[in-house]
Amino acid sequence: MKKSRVFVYFLIVISAFMINFYYRPIHTSNISAKYKKSDAYINNLYESDEFFKNKVLDKEGKELYEKLIDMSLNDVEKAELSCDECDGKMHDSYLALYLDHPELISYRGARYRVYPTYIEIINDQNLSKLQTYFGTRRIEREMDIIKKETANMNEKEKIIYVYNYVASHNYDHIFMYSKSNQSAYSFFTKGSSVCAGFAKASQIIFQNIGVDSLLVLDDDHMWNYVKYKDKWYIFDSTVGTSYTDKTHNGFYDGLGETTTGETTGYFEDLYPEIESKKLRDIFKL
Repeated sequence: MKKSRVFVYFLIVISAFMINFYYRPIHTSNISAKYKKSDAYINNLYESDEFFKNKVLDKEGKELYEKLIDMSLNDVEKAELSCDECDGKMHDSYLALYLDHPELISYRGARYRVYPTYIEIINDQNLSKLQTYFGTRRIEREMDIIKKETANMNEKEKIIYVYNYVASHNYDHIFMYSKSNQSAYSFFTKGSSVCAGFAKASQIIFQNIGVDSLLVLDDDHMWNYVKYKDKWYIFDSTVGTSYTDKTHNGFYDGLGETTTGETTGYFEDLYPEIESKKLRDIFKL
């Protein structure tokens, strides 16, 4: 009898956990019916305009881009694709996808080998379909909470909220170079990540709460630009994760500076001009 009660309690706890994180009804969605029918649609976390795909890539580059998405969503480890000058095109496709689709949580980047007439793509650290499914469900429910908490905030309050929210998570110093940290999945499911996870999570949140933002990537770092009163500013939530004390003088440097000191990244000419004045100073933080 005692074992039966323990088993029932166990089922109740597990059921409550699953409902709260994975199956609790969601009352709001930013994804339009039109977008769901488009080729750019991946899931209900984010609407991508595939800006970099359309601005940077040629026909073969776009084929590589689409192949990376297909491999990621279907957990395919290896694929071959014919192309001319594959190396440069793969590099641009890789970067464009990184910037266009922060909601593609199964995508952690890919290795590749270049041959004279084709390229072999190796996607060896992809999330499984099951991990992707449950990870997406969990993030959807977290977005639902965030949208409710920010519903009555103004633009300034929303930007500060996102910075503080991301900064409340941990920087993964142990596995900082692992591909497992290069998506929003690690941020939302493990509570820790590195710059790519923080920036992608910030991008997803900003769109869901109605703040314009952009992802920025260079060789060593990833961060965001955020729009405030029709001007663009640096937003680097990774800075906030470096300090546990929010009263620390350096905590809000991420509203004006990046951890690397860089202000621009790849495809610099395609971005709007950013302001030299810091948001932290405008916000008087």
